[in-house]
Amino acid sequence: MIAYLAQLFVACIVMSLTTFGGGAQALFYQFGVQQTHWITRVDLSAMLAFGYATPGPAVFGTAPFIGYKIAGLLGIVVGAIGIFLMPFLLSVVAARYGAHLLKNPHAELVIKGVGLAAAGLVLATSFSVLHVRAAPLWQLAIVIGACVASLKWKLNPLLILLTGGIVGLVFAL
Repeated sequence: MIAYLAQLFVACIVMSLTTFGGGAQALFYQFGVQQTHWITRVDLSAMLAFGYATPGPAVFGTAPFIGYKIAGLLGIVVGAIGIFLMPFLLSVVAARYGAHLLKNPHAELVIKGVGLAAAGLVLATSFSVLHVRAAPLWQLAIVIGACVASLKWKLNPLLILLTGGIVGLVFAL
């Protein structure tokens, strides 16, 4: 178990360093689902959906979740520290020493490029996690209804998720 926790910690450090600002979902899919098989696609999808419905970045819940799956409470602590440590340290260093770099005219272009690359990684991960198949009409209606409710009425995402879950449960019975 110690070896698994060390592997999780190092993977979280690397992921948080290489995806600072977004895109870690793709690496969690590759690491947690494809390489180590510690979680399933369904586990990752559920964790990310829950993470997007709650405050803060979804990725910060994924590392502790994987840790929980492999080692319980100790795994949660290791995963959380591993994923939070480098962004915290990089933020402190950037605030202290890097503020003058933002005055460079090329800094805005670099930041936009990194953001677009992260969005592309998230989109690519979404397609690889999903199994494309013909969905029943009621499932499509839930998706369209959730999009409309979110965009038109600016409803709380948690309310939309709960409503979709209840409707899905009713149709499943």
